[in-house]
Amino acid sequence: MKIDDKTLTVSKISTSNKRDVSETDLYLLSAIEKLVYRVDYLEKRVRRAEELLYYVIAGNNKMKEPCPTNYTRMGQNCYHFSNRDFDWKSSGSLCRGMGGHLVEFNTVEESQDVIAGIMSNSKLKGNYFWTGGLNPGLLWIWAKSARPVQQDTKQTVIGDGRCLKLTFNVSSKLYSYRGEDCSSRQRYICELTVEDESANRIERTARLLIDKSD
Repeated sequence: MKIDDKTLTVSKISTSNKRDVSETDLYLLSAIEKLVYRVDYLEKRVRRAEELLYYVIAGNNKMKEPCPTNYTRMGQNCYHFSNRDFDWKSSGSLCRGMGGHLVEFNTVEESQDVIAGIMSNSKLKGNYFWTGGLNPGLLWIWAKSARPVQQDTKQTVIGDGRCLKLTFNVSSKLYSYRGEDCSSRQRYICELTVEDESANRIERTARLLIDKSD
């Protein structure tokens, strides 16, 4: 009987420990989610402050700089829409060759601007496009920034593929996200941000200095 009592006591302790660990995990997960949300909120506030500072310094009558050749301005950034199909990896390489990267929608407004531009262009409307979204196994992230896709755009992703494309629904006449096999061939969208343009200018300047020194 004593042995049974001891066994019962150990069993209770073990069950209690498992419950404690589970509750701790849930608490930590909740804390991490709140921290990620807070960091994202602060990043957006800083980005907005930088935009306002630039606006004040540059003067409120200053027009946005034109986009480079093959890019079109939509909202804050410049975009290039391919007219040929490539796999996801090749699409990313082609974007980098143009000084940009596969499009990453950081806000709902940005995705709405780009999709509105696609819908208003008869040559683009109805086509599927690769984006910079990637699923390494746990969740969908933007490949360049490593930010969660759903956190930025609030859209769910259907499909079993690991690479993210914009797909057009003929019935609803709407674009949505779909996970696609990375080796399949689609058109793609390149994005050129202010940060990309600054980095490109620095790289060009560095090359000029190297050429002059030679």
